[in-house]
Amino acid sequence: MIILRATKYIFCCIHFACNIYGFDFGDIPVQDEGRIKPFDSFARNNLLAFYGKSELKSGTSASDWLFDLILDPEQGKYVKIFNISNPDVVSSLYLEWTTEHRYSFNQILPGLRDQIELIRSIDSKPIEDRTVFEKNLLILSQNAMRFEELSYMKGVKLIPPFTLSKNQEWVSPFDFIVSGQFPQMHQQNILDALQELLASRLEKNTININTALNNYETSLNSLQFSEIDLEKIKKENWMNSVDFFVKSLIFYIIAFIILLISWTLKPTIIRQLAFFSLIVGFIIHGYAIILRMQIMNRPPVTTLYESVIFVSFIILLLAIILEYFRKDGLGSFVGSVSGIILHFIGFSYSADGDTLEVLVAVLDSNFWLATHVTTITMGYGASLVAGFVGHLYLIQNAFYPQRKEKLKSIFKNLFGITLVALFFTLFGTILGGIWADQSWGRFWGWDPKENGALLIVLWQLMMIHMRLSGLANPKQFALGMGLNNITVALAWFGVNLLQVGLHSYGFDDGVARNLYFFIFIEIVLCFSLFYYPKYRPFFARS
Repeated sequence: MIILRATKYIFCCIHFACNIYGFDFGDIPVQDEGRIKPFDSFARNNLLAFYGKSELKSGTSASDWLFDLILDPEQGKYVKIFNISNPDVVSSLYLEWTTEHRYSFNQILPGLRDQIELIRSIDSKPIEDRTVFEKNLLILSQNAMRFEELSYMKGVKLIPPFTLSKNQEWVSPFDFIVSGQFPQMHQQNILDALQELLASRLEKNTININTALNNYETSLNSLQFSEIDLEKIKKENWMNSVDFFVKSLIFYIIAFIILLISWTLKPTIIRQLAFFSLIVGFIIHGYAIILRMQIMNRPPVTTLYESVIFVSFIILLLAIILEYFRKDGLGSFVGSVSGIILHFIGFSYSADGDTLEVLVAVLDSNFWLATHVTTITMGYGASLVAGFVGHLYLIQNAFYPQRKEKLKSIFKNLFGITLVALFFTLFGTILGGIWADQSWGRFWGWDPKENGALLIVLWQLMMIHMRLSGLANPKQFALGMGLNNITVALAWFGVNLLQVGLHSYGFDDGVARNLYFFIFIEIVLCFSLFYYPKYRPFFARS
């Protein structure tokens, strides 16, 4: 009852916050990367590309940094905004290597100008033939050009087009100067409000700033332009400022710490506090996913980043169910550790830029995203939970083999979760075949991603068959499901590293080293735990 009341209170607070959040600098709509987004998201994505973070070390927000750059571009060129972590690139720019790795536009510009021919030759090379130095130098030159565009508002598409129809290209204030065209009535109103806003900000006149923002919002609302949804733009800006996934991570960390304390002191109330913290983190986590769905009008999983946060959500759901029935901390442990790890993996992907990106054409189908992609992703989550519980069984068997009842209880949960994982992965794979038949005219084509999904299904079928037929005892079954994590990781991340097949659309290929490290750790850990009881006397003698 307490948990239900707390949940209701949290949702009420969130709903109230959404309703009172007014129009501010960050809500100004900008067209960028194929969609209309708030100025705050636009500024954050650019600052991430230049600086590596969405906020300056001084505490200046991304929106404030970009507004300051627009108001005083000459001064902005002295701000150390470019993060250069490659010493060879720094040396090529005739700069001094520092531990801060931050340099201003004016510092890097002379070195880039001297290497224009080299940069052009790098740009003409195939991506796979570029060295690390060449990749970093090319990215830096592209960021420098982007920075200069932002300085004079060339790349800030704030003004809707002449014809108020959907999917039209927006323009920047600079475009009117270059083209010599006169703005239409609705464009002039927005330009006037923008000019008033910038002048008021320069004067630091709060009253005039608020008046200018109100005029700006009024100008936008008067357009009745279907592509601009101010409520969604406000919601996205608010979501950026709250940073829900950081909040959910904090609660998962708190749950893990409290759980460790409960194992030391052993009172039940402390373990319940850990469970409560886990549930609060789960609610915030789920609400953030719902917000993203509302903003983009699409199902929860469309990109690799979204698959990470949704898989962690599914793992937390299963972990909470597990803890509700077991009441011994095992579910809280699975949920908190998995939530922490996958949140940090998600943060590494969110550092690449916009996490609400427009879909590639092959994925632009809400029905199949809501069925096949969501189902197979739920299968990934359930499979990872089974693998985690398999690890816990091996740990329990290695260090506390005398606790037969607990081992039997853990195995019962492991087998049940494996059946759930098999259902979702098998059903999701079949749905994927139907989608492939509609999109590409064939149900199955031995595409790497299809093979990865099939391997998960076959591995789980093999382990279940071996257990039911007596070919594998509980310990061997736990080992097999622990190693199943490798199969899931290869299907989930590894296939995209091949850069071949119909499923390699735009995913990051920078996870290879981490993937190989994960596979190595899993193999060593699983087999070490499996064989430890056999060689325990040897370790005891030594």
